Amino acid sequence: MNNKNQNKILDSYKNSLKLSALQLSALQSEINDKDILIARIKKSLSWKITLPVRILGYIVKGKFFKEYPLKIVRKRLLEIYIEDGIEGIYNKFIFRFPITKNIVSKLSFEKNELKTKLESNALITNKNHSDDKLNRIYQDQFTNDFSINKYSLILIIAEVTLPQCYKYRVQQKAEHLERLGWDVKIVDWREQKTTLSFLQICKEVIFYRVPAFPNVTEQINEAKRLGLSPWWEVDDLIVDQDRYAECGFMHHLTTEEKDLLFFGADLFRKTMLSCDRAIASTKTLADVMSQAGLRTVCVIENALDKDTLRIAQKLYPNSVQKKKTSEYSDEVVIVYGSGTNTHNADFLIASSGILSALKHNSNLRLWIIGELELPVTFQECIHQIKYIPPQSYEQYLELLAQADIAIAPLEPILFNDAKSNIKYLEASILGLPSICSPRQAFKDIIRDQENGLLANTAEEWKEKILYLAENAKIRQTIGLQAYHDVVAYYSPDEITIRQVEPVFGYAQPVVNKNLKILVVNVYYAPYSFGGATFVAEEMARRIHETNNVEVTVFTTRPLQGDKRGLCRYQSENIIVYSIDLSPAVHASQQFNNIETIESFEMVLTAERPDIVHFHSIQNMGLQMLLACQSKHIPYIITLHDSWWLCNRQFMVKSNGQYCFQKRIDLQVCQRCEPESRYLTERMMMMQQGIQAATLLLSPSETHRQLYIANDVNESLIKVNRNGIVRPEKIRPKRPKNTPLRFGFVAGDEVIKGAVIIKKAFKSLSRSDWELKIIDSKVDMGFPPIDVSNWNVKGKVMTVPPYDDAGKDDFFYGIDVLLFPSQWKESYGLTVREALLRDVWVICSHPGGQSEDVIDGTNGNYVSLKGDVSELVNVIEEVLDKASIFDYYENPYKDQIATLEGQAEELLEYYRQIKEEMSQSTSVS
Repeated sequence: MNNKNQNKILDSYKNSLKLSALQLSALQSEINDKDILIARIKKSLSWKITLPVRILGYIVKGKFFKEYPLKIVRKRLLEIYIEDGIEGIYNKFIFRFPITKNIVSKLSFEKNELKTKLESNALITNKNHSDDKLNRIYQDQFTNDFSINKYSLILIIAEVTLPQCYKYRVQQKAEHLERLGWDVKIVDWREQKTTLSFLQICKEVIFYRVPAFPNVTEQINEAKRLGLSPWWEVDDLIVDQDRYAECGFMHHLTTEEKDLLFFGADLFRKTMLSCDRAIASTKTLADVMSQAGLRTVCVIENALDKDTLRIAQKLYPNSVQKKKTSEYSDEVVIVYGSGTNTHNADFLIASSGILSALKHNSNLRLWIIGELELPVTFQECIHQIKYIPPQSYEQYLELLAQADIAIAPLEPILFNDAKSNIKYLEASILGLPSICSPRQAFKDIIRDQENGLLANTAEEWKEKILYLAENAKIRQTIGLQAYHDVVAYYSPDEITIRQVEPVFGYAQPVVNKNLKILVVNVYYAPYSFGGATFVAEEMARRIHETNNVEVTVFTTRPLQGDKRGLCRYQSENIIVYSIDLSPAVHASQQFNNIETIESFEMVLTAERPDIVHFHSIQNMGLQMLLACQSKHIPYIITLHDSWWLCNRQFMVKSNGQYCFQKRIDLQVCQRCEPESRYLTERMMMMQQGIQAATLLLSPSETHRQLYIANDVNESLIKVNRNGIVRPEKIRPKRPKNTPLRFGFVAGDEVIKGAVIIKKAFKSLSRSDWELKIIDSKVDMGFPPIDVSNWNVKGKVMTVPPYDDAGKDDFFYGIDVLLFPSQWKESYGLTVREALLRDVWVICSHPGGQSEDVIDGTNGNYVSLKGDVSELVNVIEEVLDKASIFDYYENPYKDQIATLEGQAEELLEYYRQIKEEMSQSTSVS
């Protein structure tokens, strides 16, 4: 199969996935609505009152909860009581029936009430902390630098429900800009997520005819945050109440309708003044905008376009032939395109002249296309009048081509002087002569009785109509001249060069001399979490600081409120694109999340990276790899864990035990996860993604061998050891007469050994120790860890996560690091950070985490089996020799990899791939 066919298959697959994303989105919306309804029901008084009845119902059925038989519940309650006491049972009960917490709190003493308040305050603090991080993203201000975004995209945020406006101001603008080499994207202003997403990658933005509703205000503010200077565009004088009040049709509106129209005018005016620059369709309109306070206003007129020219090319020969044959025809057709009944007042200014002409010449016929209320006096000539309902644009032009004379009467007010001359263009391109009111746009193009006629008074309207009606040759001559004039002045190319190019210029092709890397990781600052994120951030920052190298990042952020889609911000001078993902509705979305693909492809298109480097991409979806393949962008995967091999990221079974498979057997996996009926498809997708990678990186040799054992090409996978930040401070001498200080950095993560650590310390009968637990998720908005129910002899405390500045202080405040991970870690950054700072390490073995630990010399091994008694024995041994830590120094810390060395090695891999791609391109 050749590359062309492969790309077609990939593109088809991609399109199918996008359609599935829409279906999934609809399903998610329905689920969200039901969740809201269920939440309301559970908050209702009837739900609270019937709680005892529901509990009794479970017991009568022999069950406490729907899925747990009573005998299992009794066994579990006994385990909880032995482990955590009566308070543990209370906490579990509160978790299952939250409403009982309110009941108990009302019956409890002040102590319990105070505890509840403290917990609530902690949750509020955590939420505020998470909100602060989102605000750092959403409020990150970019400078007004035109060169920041190199992608030549112009975004048009438009009112799309008015067909004529959309055609002449939106689609035509897109055609003009595309002729100048720009990419153009048109979005409906109501589609907030799409609009905000495309704002992140565009170079210019035009707001066309949009009101200052809250979502539009947010769009304009976002454009300015991104350093854009937004344009406002309109083609009617809809921003001025006084000008509206002059219009004749206002007399026929109710007070409520007038108030609504004036309200709209205020909204449009507010949007206009919120923008920095404006585009008008006529000079008169531009003058009004300038007088309102806009400093920069450009005129880009309505013109001919590809669609109009296509239709006219088909109709014009027939129209010319009709003009010739009409010399021998008695009937002469006058056509008036009204559109809506707001044109009643416009028609009135010419109505008496038109009626007089109809009475004078019985061969005249008046065709009215659209809505119009004729004065009752026209009943005298009703047999000469034909009403035609509103038509599509092409059908309208077809009717126009069958007529002999086009008319365009307009009231003599500023509102109409600001209008464009569309009716004249449409008639002229068909060779049809026009009679128009002398409004500014008509006067600018019409030379009276040469390429059209101007009529102001009723007598002039009668005279000009009869003049054309009685002389077919003159109609033909004027129509032909009008045709040549509009083609010469309003052709697409003419308007593009004369009016659009001076405003927007030609799109400049981007010549990328730097090595461009796109780093992809599920977390990124300010939402930093986990060792893989630390590696991704450190490597991105260090390599970005290298000359002639540019790094950008694609990541996720928490979903709060309505989805905003893509968002661009800066972290240490690196451009970061983040997306907010909806909660998964199916477990397979962890690797098959098609919600990500549109935003990722937008970033690929905007940034045009030489290489994409994938780190941890759980929940982001393998479709990103397919996107790289279809665009022929080489990519690297750093295999931070076993996610690419096992549905359980760390190969830990449901019983908490490590799975000791070396070569993955899906039959074993299926027995472990009988509910996961997608494991075969998952493995196929993972293998395809891995095999198509240009390079695979493993943090350790142990981890590399695991992948080689699972059919990964040995030459494709290299070791790139994770580097460690060197301490900035000297380790202080251990304080005298202090208990031995243990540290655990993984909070309540079961996979990292949190449960066996808790059990081990609860079983100690001595008090000469203290344990510091890093509450690792508190910054992510999770509830704080509660250690008040441990009931231990020593001292247990939680501390917040440390940053780079606080890393030395944390490790210098402990003597022993606990790292009893329950899986073969790919590396274990924390282990190396401790070893580098002369901290003894108790860690599980085998695995990447223990490669730098020498049992009995700078640490101790425990097995991966989660044996509590084994861990207790090791802790007891360490406590018994606590005095050695007064002067302890790790003799092998010089062997720990550095961040500098890791970055240099990684950069060399990047450069090799870029060079190979350049050579391949040159050959092809």
